[in-house]
Amino acid sequence: MSKFALRALANSITPELRPSGVKVTLISPGFVDSNIRRVDKEGTLHAGARDPVPRWLVMSTPKAVRQILRAVASGKREAIVTTHGKFLVALERFAPWLIRAAGRRMAPRGASYYSESAGN
Repeated sequence: MSKFALRALANSITPELRPSGVKVTLISPGFVDSNIRRVDKEGTLHAGARDPVPRWLVMSTPKAVRQILRAVASGKREAIVTTHGKFLVALERFAPWLIRAAGRRMAPRGASYYSESAGN
């Protein structure tokens, strides 16, 4: 829902800001190497928690930063940074039912991921 809201916000403010010379670039980064997936809803970092995303899907932070800066400097309307992100965005646009089905299959069931990974 938040990704949809950000896309809507970017699309709505772009024409409003254009006359002032302000360009808006929507960045959709995909999985970038960071601790964001190890932070719970209360903002607590679980440094020892296993990253649920396979390493082969994670882009290095420096590579992502270069792509983001390049997109902003060139004035792109939107930049989808990772290859899997580009694939997923295309899939979402042309087969949204498939993304919803995959999300249902991947959603954790029952206990919290953090309590399970902590050995509780």
